[in-house]
Amino acid sequence: MTSPSRNRKLVILIAAVLSGAAIALCIGVAFPTPVANPALGADWQCHRSAGIVTTCQRVSHAVPSLHRAIVQPVVLRRV
Repeated sequence: MTSPSRNRKLVILIAAVLSGAAIALCIGVAFPTPVANPALGADWQCHRSAGIVTTCQRVSHAVPSLHRAIVQPVVLRRV
């Protein structure tokens, strides 16, 4: 027959292993690593999260605006 202290140690060990795995998974999801995918081309940016999931998104290039609206000051004086 197993003693209650041995069962308690086993439960603590299993809880420590599961919490360590959960922390590693959270870190892997929080900090994805960039992945080069030459098949998609330069317009795509891919990231691998937790070594399992790879997501890709199209990179849109910002077009500079040539025409800026001129802001007129507001005058709050009564005439």
